Amino acid sequence: MSSPERNSVPLAARWLPLRQRVAATVYLTLLLALLFGVGAVWMAQMTRSQTDELVRLADASNAVRGFRTNVDRMQFAAYRFVAANHGSAVAQVSRLYSATRDSLTDCLVTRCVDASAEGRIEALLEGLDRFYKAFTDAVAQRSVLNSIIDQRFTPNLVFVRQELPTLVQPESPGAQADSARALDALNLRAIQRHLLAVEEATDALLYSANLQPYSSLAIDFECERGHLARLSPSVPEASVAAIRTALEQMERVWGALLQRARGYLFLVNVVMAADAHEMQVIAGQLEQQIETALVDAHRGTDSKLFGFASALILLLLFGSLAVFALGRAMATSVTHQLRALTQTFNDLAAGSRAQIRIQSPHNDEIGELAMAAARFRDANAEIHDLLARYQALNEALESKVAERTSALEESNRQLERLAHTDRLTGVLNRRALEQLLEDEVKRSQRYSRPLSLMYLDLDHFKEINDRHGHEVGDVVLVRLARELGAMLRAHDRLGRWGGEEFLILCSETTGEDARSLAERIRVQVEQLQLESVGQVTLSIGIASLAPTQTVERLLAEADQAMYRAKSLGRNRCVLA
Repeated sequence: MSSPERNSVPLAARWLPLRQRVAATVYLTLLLALLFGVGAVWMAQMTRSQTDELVRLADASNAVRGFRTNVDRMQFAAYRFVAANHGSAVAQVSRLYSATRDSLTDCLVTRCVDASAEGRIEALLEGLDRFYKAFTDAVAQRSVLNSIIDQRFTPNLVFVRQELPTLVQPESPGAQADSARALDALNLRAIQRHLLAVEEATDALLYSANLQPYSSLAIDFECERGHLARLSPSVPEASVAAIRTALEQMERVWGALLQRARGYLFLVNVVMAADAHEMQVIAGQLEQQIETALVDAHRGTDSKLFGFASALILLLLFGSLAVFALGRAMATSVTHQLRALTQTFNDLAAGSRAQIRIQSPHNDEIGELAMAAARFRDANAEIHDLLARYQALNEALESKVAERTSALEESNRQLERLAHTDRLTGVLNRRALEQLLEDEVKRSQRYSRPLSLMYLDLDHFKEINDRHGHEVGDVVLVRLARELGAMLRAHDRLGRWGGEEFLILCSETTGEDARSLAERIRVQVEQLQLESVGQVTLSIGIASLAPTQTVERLLAEADQAMYRAKSLGRNRCVLA
């Protein structure tokens, strides 16, 4: 290969054969796709990992918020238990405790927070256990309080109330007795008022969180003893002693009740409140820590994803540019040689016999195509010579075929015309009329359009033939057909039915319109003057198509109308 030819070859074509150029482009494209796919998978995994971390922190934050809410609800239920002694409040505290503890335990097990926050969750669990233990102790002490009231305090209270009415003495004569009885009644009523105060205070032990107003019942008990001592000597001493003993027992039991009530209220108002406050503080700190971690995780995730996505986009961009540049170079090297081959084969197809000069430094597919082009050039020269001789023969043959085809087409046209035309008059023959009648009747009945038929007969035609000969009769028929054709409208069709009989098919025409047309035809024919014959006349029968009428019936009606015209004296029109 000369130096100018070598310089005209693309650089990629000088370096690599065709197959290796294509393979290099494909491999580089696949490598870029593989790198991008690996990067996309890695990014998806990183996104999933970061998302899981965010979900974990969000779950932890929700768990802490739920914990704080549950602590408030537990504390409220505990106060409701103290104020109303509701058993449902105990069940609610137990249920909330179990749910809250399970939630925090699950958080520890699943490591929903980092190690620095796990200590706070453990502290929350400890505070929750202390709160629940204090509550169960308060419930137990309240149960004991109820038991003491029912077993030791209430029986004495009932006894005193039952005995007080028995201390009232029956009436006796004398002013002094009445005065003593009145004083006793006053003292008994005072004792009953103090008993009522003691009873109210006892009830308050179970339904009040503040026992300060009820801590001075010793005065009431002292007043009761004073009123008992001021009773008159007439009151039975045994009854007074029994009531005094019952009041002393009630006073001792009341002291024990007050101490126990203070104990369980201390658990509720102090211990449980302190535990709840401590848990709220720890939970608030933990929630703040988790929120901070969540914000940091969001920022870290955004930063990592942005960096990785930027790197992936740069990889895709520069890789695509590299693939595009290499692919363009490879494509240019291939298309340059393919264009040269295309031009060579076009020249060969045009009959060129010039020397083939394809620059292919490698023995690759392009070189093989160049050698095939050389072989094709040699074979093409022989084929061109054969084609030249064949073309000359083919042109001569085509000329003869064209001549014969033209003659045959003309013969076919004449046959077609003869098959549908009356040879004498040049109008439609009977076969054409029959086909036309069939088609028009079907069309008119399908679309409900009017159709009329004229049946024309030349009067005294036999006499013309007998007197003047058949040649004159034929001339009369030809002249009559020409005159009739000139009288018809564009959509009327004229045909010879046989002998001196003609049919005129009038589409889109009613019977009355057809009769008017037939009358004009009759008059004009009557006015004709024919050589050797003179005047001729027509008898015309007209029939109009009914909705269900057949072709045969239409013809029969027109024929009958024509014969009726003849029977009426000829040279007239009759509508069936």
